[in-house]
Amino acid sequence: MRDVLDIADMAERRRALDPTRSFIVQAPAGSGKTELLIQRYLVLLACVQSPEEIAAITFTRKAAAEMRKRVLDALASARSADKPPEPHQELTWEHARAVIERDRALGWRLEENAARLRIQTIDALCASLTRQMPVLAAFGAQPRSVEDASPHYHEAARATLALLEEQGAGEQGVADDVAKLLAHLDNNVGVAEDLIAGMLQRRDHWLRNLSGAHDRASLEAALATVRREAMARARHLLLPSSPRRGAAEGGGVVRELLALATYAAENLAADGRESPIRECADLASLPGTGEPDVHAWLGLAELLLTAAGDWRKAANVNLGFPLGTDKAGKTIAKDWKERHAVLIGRFAESEALRAALEELRRLPPARYTDAQWEALGAIARLLPLAVAQLKVVFAARGEADFVEIAQGALAALGEPEAPTDLLLALDYRIHHILVDEFQDTSFTQFDLLEKLTAGWQQDDGRSLFLVGDPMQ
Repeated sequence: MRDVLDIADMAERRRALDPTRSFIVQAPAGSGKTELLIQRYLVLLACVQSPEEIAAITFTRKAAAEMRKRVLDALASARSADKPPEPHQELTWEHARAVIERDRALGWRLEENAARLRIQTIDALCASLTRQMPVLAAFGAQPRSVEDASPHYHEAARATLALLEEQGAGEQGVADDVAKLLAHLDNNVGVAEDLIAGMLQRRDHWLRNLSGAHDRASLEAALATVRREAMARARHLLLPSSPRRGAAEGGGVVRELLALATYAAENLAADGRESPIRECADLASLPGTGEPDVHAWLGLAELLLTAAGDWRKAANVNLGFPLGTDKAGKTIAKDWKERHAVLIGRFAESEALRAALEELRRLPPARYTDAQWEALGAIARLLPLAVAQLKVVFAARGEADFVEIAQGALAALGEPEAPTDLLLALDYRIHHILVDEFQDTSFTQFDLLEKLTAGWQQDDGRSLFLVGDPMQ
């Protein structure tokens, strides 16, 4: 069986090395993704006219240095060593030999000019773009990049809250918004400062959506969508997912879960104990994804998880599992506790299910109260002012965080319908992009790749290669 799996994996790896195609590779830690990236990079080097046509983007400087070193090591090994016996190392060796021939034919002398290998972090790429177009990037002198900009966020937050004291004709509305925010937070200035600072740190996630923050119906519809998706996720993880693992195993687990939930709910009701589990009384099937189903889902989460969000180790009377006999006097409660422990044991290996059940407990409300909506409006109006204050702080310090530099890079590239000279030049120079540790939750990263590939056409010889861990 192991040999069959190895052959299948090697076939997939070879397919991912086709330089004429683009790929998204899901690769967990320890799967050999770095070697696959190196092999892909070597394959591309062997077919381009210039090494600068390939842009390899990593998440950390350490990863960039490691990738550059492994490319150079592969070239050195291919020059001096015999072909290795292991299939994956042999593949790297063969592609490195092809690069050496290409290097010799075109006179690159890569091992002496390693800087021609464009392997860099995404923030280094963004910084280089802003240096090339400083006016469009809205920077004067190039700011120094700081990894931890927390002091800057807090300084900008304090400056925003200080607008409460402004009483000019144009500032009264701002002062009122600050007052509303503080009233919502029980006049706790420290909490307000932390709230604004935290939002500034994640501003690339919400700046694009701020214009729609005044539409209550749309935002409440978004809340409803989040709630439905969370319930659907938990339901999908509990229901049978395949014929082989279907009705026999998955169905039996669900029936046992429903039986335990109903039993616990009945005992809790008989004892007069308040608990979310009581919403599971007479539960004949898994809850759906409608708004009324939320309460039953919260009951199931309570049955299975501790307050800290871990799998329960034991059931007790507070969960509806009394000592001795149950209320009917017929069934020993100990048996039910053992069944609960067995069920937890079957679930314990599913981190995805645990996370989905815990997520249900953190669901946003279905609707805003009028007081919440008023506070949200104040926050939505204050946040652009906080961003402006942050820009002032960055300019005064001559520093900027990654988000600021990345936003400057995006501005320097222009828009697909109105590209800058820089974007046109990059479109001409860069033919292949490789991204390690790609994260589809990073809007800035996504926007940057979208702009860099905006002019690409299918089968035009250019390729995008993204590697990421689906668990991150």
